[in-house]
Amino acid sequence: MPNPKQPPADLALAPALVYATASTCGVLAALALQIQLSRAGFDLLGLWQNLSASRAMQLRSAGPWWAIAAVAFVVGGVIAAALSRMPLPWRRFRVLRWLGGAVAVYILADIGQHSADLAHAQSEANVFAGLGVLAMAALMSLGGAYLTIRR
Repeated sequence: MPNPKQPPADLALAPALVYATASTCGVLAALALQIQLSRAGFDLLGLWQNLSASRAMQLRSAGPWWAIAAVAFVVGGVIAAALSRMPLPWRRFRVLRWLGGAVAVYILADIGQHSADLAHAQSEANVFAGLGVLAMAALMSLGGAYLTIRR
């Protein structure tokens, strides 16, 4: 007769699921940073409009693109590393998961509340720049996940 109180065996996640989760989290983090940067007055189109400007202006214009790419890369890598190194079920980290989830919901609610003011000022060029940023974030988060996943 099998023992009903025996803990279940550790299950490893499929690599496709790890990559998909890491990419999604990286894109969401990049989107949140993009909203925060727009709220702070950094423009994504400034790089293309200021190509003939001074070096300091070009650096200020390129900064948001680099910051968004770096955040997507780091978040994708951290999520992929955590998912590939910690097998299911995650019973030991129950309180930590609840705390992390509550903090994430609070931060995303704050960003969503402040992003309503930015929605009216969107032009066609800003929409295409935003889509370009999201595509870049997806590639960077996949790159971060690829470099940190355990084989």
